[in-house]
Amino acid sequence: MATNFFQQQDLARRNTKVLILLFALAVLALIVLTNLLVMVSFSLFQGAPLQLPWEVISSISLVVIAVVGLAIMAKWQRLKLGGRTIAEALGGNRVSPSAQEPLQRRLLNVVEEMALAANLPVPPVYLLPEKGINAFAAGYSPADAVIGVTQGALEQLSRDELQGVIAHEFSHILNGDMRMNIRLIAVLNGILFIGHLGYYLLRAGRGASYARSRRNNNEGAGAILLLGVGLIVIGYLGSFFGNLIKAAVSRQREYLADASAVQFSRNPSGIAGALKRIGGHQYGAKVQHANADEVSHLFFGEALSRWVSIFATHPPLEKRIRRLDPSWNGRYPASQAPVKPSPSQAAEQPQERQRRAMLAAIPVLLTQSSHQTRPAQAIACALLLRTDTLAAQLTAIKAYGGSQLLAEVDQLSDPVQRLALPQQVQLLQMSVPALKQLSESEFRAFDKLLRHLAGNTPDLAQWLSLSLLEHVVASEFDSKELVRQYNRHNLAELLPALLPLLSAVANAAGDSSRQQQAWQAALLALQLDTTTAQPAVQFSQLDQALRPLLTASPAVKQQLWQAILAAVTADKTASAAEQGLLNLLALLLEMPLPVTDDFS
Repeated sequence: MATNFFQQQDLARRNTKVLILLFALAVLALIVLTNLLVMVSFSLFQGAPLQLPWEVISSISLVVIAVVGLAIMAKWQRLKLGGRTIAEALGGNRVSPSAQEPLQRRLLNVVEEMALAANLPVPPVYLLPEKGINAFAAGYSPADAVIGVTQGALEQLSRDELQGVIAHEFSHILNGDMRMNIRLIAVLNGILFIGHLGYYLLRAGRGASYARSRRNNNEGAGAILLLGVGLIVIGYLGSFFGNLIKAAVSRQREYLADASAVQFSRNPSGIAGALKRIGGHQYGAKVQHANADEVSHLFFGEALSRWVSIFATHPPLEKRIRRLDPSWNGRYPASQAPVKPSPSQAAEQPQERQRRAMLAAIPVLLTQSSHQTRPAQAIACALLLRTDTLAAQLTAIKAYGGSQLLAEVDQLSDPVQRLALPQQVQLLQMSVPALKQLSESEFRAFDKLLRHLAGNTPDLAQWLSLSLLEHVVASEFDSKELVRQYNRHNLAELLPALLPLLSAVANAAGDSSRQQQAWQAALLALQLDTTTAQPAVQFSQLDQALRPLLTASPAVKQQLWQAILAAVTADKTASAAEQGLLNLLALLLEMPLPVTDDFS
């Protein structure tokens, strides 16, 4: 049965609410325990009664809340740039989109295939110098997502197994797990910070004890020491319950991602084989980096050794395998020596031929160009060229990028414009990692060029392409685009933003009768009055409409998508242009397309 990713995103959002409730209970416990600790410490060392005035209790409680809150905000601030922050914190190095080393090229090809199959921007890929077999997806949204893969996975897994692992990670992206996982990192940092404060007080208490011992007055220092030790104990208790929360939230989502991965790859033996490979590998799925603990729930396999199974962030390996392969004999394959196929061997593999078949309509020249920064810029420019303004557009391109960029545009524009819209969309998706290699200043200047090329009256496909590039590539630099709340639960409040977009979609249907037919179909899908006037479309207005639409809850997004689908398919025909528009709209609005056995 096909996964409904809207429902799974909604479930992830509800799980986040459960996480917040559990966190609130944990903080309440920290407040109570800290007040008891202060009371006992000063009672023992100063002979005070075993009680505290309400004013003191209130002050201690506020301090605990402030400390936990500041620790969460500090971690949240460090994570604001999305998935790449986590990958780099784990020692990951970004793999160049144009890398030709055989194993890295195979990895990039697999990630690209899965992104196109899922209709997502191709994410940057990071390689972690770890011997264990593991991988992760991290980010706030598909726009800033990254994929991380260990060197062990790269060397030990076959192509089918690697594809299963990457499909699992894309399932986390589509299921809405990434945002919840990042919140979990920040929340747990707040809970654990009380213990760190205890270590600080313990060191301070030792210093104070030494100084006061020379004056034979150790009472205050003793209280500080006891307070420090007590806070460390409370910190460990916080760690205990924090890890329980992390494990409880994570485990069921792993089963779901395994099942969804089979839908993507249509090959249950791939992901099952990867799990078996972990079981037989000398290093398992272990990640040795010092920061692995706080992000252990992000990984494909159990990254840490757990002395108690209740702390495991992943289901037992055997259970995961048997769900995918009920006939498994219980044996794990032995580790194998790293194999590095030559580029010619890699090109002859059946899976590589399948990949070429999937991208058969895109010339090899364009595929290779999309992996390099300047040619990828030329592809973006070529998508915006129009015959009526071509001379002025080429002049602007030369003024921005000189004769080199102009030569690239001249070489690539004809092949790009000969592609059908669905293939142009795929090419745009494939260009994202190369464009994300631009510096912020380079991208801002390039964005101005693209805006100039588009002019004031682009067609819908051009506006969608431009907006997609701005939204996805800007996420590399602009944290404000990443941290947003899915807080629009009422379709009515989104209508001022949605109706102009639906009007633009209807206008792309063809002649006036088809435009009216598409508009009426969209209104019916939203259960709105069919006499509602179709608003005039200004693309500057659509720019403003994008932000509120992106904050729609998954349930509301599903309603939006049904209206878009109704407008595009109102004429009962399925053209390549219509499929391309649907793909662009889904990409821009971060709406997961359904994955079925027929999906291609």
